[in-house]
Amino acid sequence: MSNLEEIKLAISSSLPGLSDETLKKCIHGLSAIGVETKDDLQYVKEEDLMEFLRPIQCRKLLNAWKNEEQSSCTSPQRSLRHVLSDTSSPGSESSSSTTSSSTACFSASCAWAETFKVPWEVMSSEIKLAIANKKRPSPADRRKLVRMLVDNMQKHEVNPSKAQCQIVVQNIVKQYPDSFADVLSDGTKIGSGYASLLLQVKTRVEHVNRNNTLARQRKERLRSSCSTISQSSRRLADQYGCVSWQPEEFPAGENDDTLEEKRKQMVLLQSTEGMSGADRGELHKLMEVTYYRQRRDINATPPLSELKNSWPYLFCLKGIFLHFQLLTDISLLQKIMESIQGKGKRIIRFFQEKPSNKEVCAVLSKYQEGNSLVLCILKLLMAHFKERTESLLIEADAAATAADMEREGLPDSPALIIQGESMTPSKWMLSVEREVVLGPFSEAFVEGLAALFATYYNLNLAYQDDAACTLEFIQRYFRS
Repeated sequence: MSNLEEIKLAISSSLPGLSDETLKKCIHGLSAIGVETKDDLQYVKEEDLMEFLRPIQCRKLLNAWKNEEQSSCTSPQRSLRHVLSDTSSPGSESSSSTTSSSTACFSASCAWAETFKVPWEVMSSEIKLAIANKKRPSPADRRKLVRMLVDNMQKHEVNPSKAQCQIVVQNIVKQYPDSFADVLSDGTKIGSGYASLLLQVKTRVEHVNRNNTLARQRKERLRSSCSTISQSSRRLADQYGCVSWQPEEFPAGENDDTLEEKRKQMVLLQSTEGMSGADRGELHKLMEVTYYRQRRDINATPPLSELKNSWPYLFCLKGIFLHFQLLTDISLLQKIMESIQGKGKRIIRFFQEKPSNKEVCAVLSKYQEGNSLVLCILKLLMAHFKERTESLLIEADAAATAADMEREGLPDSPALIIQGESMTPSKWMLSVEREVVLGPFSEAFVEGLAALFATYYNLNLAYQDDAACTLEFIQRYFRS
């Protein structure tokens, strides 16, 4: 493999959703500042990448490059070179023990993934036929494959890491590229070529471990055999690309007692002023300074009712968006509004010119100028991916209350309740775990979509199978 190809792989493996155009610009920019080999990447700084990538992408990339022997098991040769280069600096007297422990970590944690055999013989006949004919399986058949694949991977590891999933997925795509590789209609490979399947597999892993607290939190990596690795390599891994999934330290000048007092202040404020207390200027500061406690409580996976009682303002629009921004460093509502404005009509035009099925045509027949663009996009995508609309969007009478909807029965997964006309809702609500947690609101429906996405991230929830394709599409299409 050439130096250029190695550098390209180093970028695409860490940022699999990166467009080809951005990837080329990034490679050209790195070459311009003197990067000639993959080893040179450890000297790249964030400001070198800011012209081509967003801040969070830069940080993810730099973290992957500079901590490769701890965070990735996919290239043991590179890890070994990195360890050896470290030993050339002063104070690195334990080079041989570090190298051997790094190799032991790789061998113990990723060996099963390298030799993992996909049980093709027990896959559905539809999957076998698609592979034999070099066709792509249907979305439903592909989801079945992912479920069976994860079930068999869990026989080796209850909560496979992203690196382990990546090895398995890479081998599948390498073996059957016509059926599973990410390519455009003209055959052009998208990014790494396996990003979408990797995302489905890892999402499924998180989903099946959602009620297993011990499995969801990444284990310290082989403490006994890797005891020489520094404590910083054992930090709790950020989840789903978050920048602060679980802060390690209290805010300056704070401790458990002071944060508990601030939490009680917010509970008291909510009991006296209700959710209108969110408009108070001091609430923003209180929510920000208690973020450490909020994440600790959320990651302990308490019942939703308990979380609502402890942190009531986590379930108002301002609280949801503030928590999401602290969690991901992204202003979600602004990002989605800009994306809808810039790309929403493009999606509508695409389906008008190339309707993929009769369900798409049915949605388009009801859409008119002045209707909710966001709602139409959601329905078109669900129709295109043949997903059940009611798994994400629940239509209700304009006069229905939260109590009415809960009595009728709501899904476990997050869902948007749209009240009024099908394409021009007058109000909306958000439900989680069969309980209405937001609304009703008469604000623009785009705020409902933003609140929905924030809820998945804030509460560590995986996308439901019946709406995963739609949600993944929106996440990827609107993120740039």
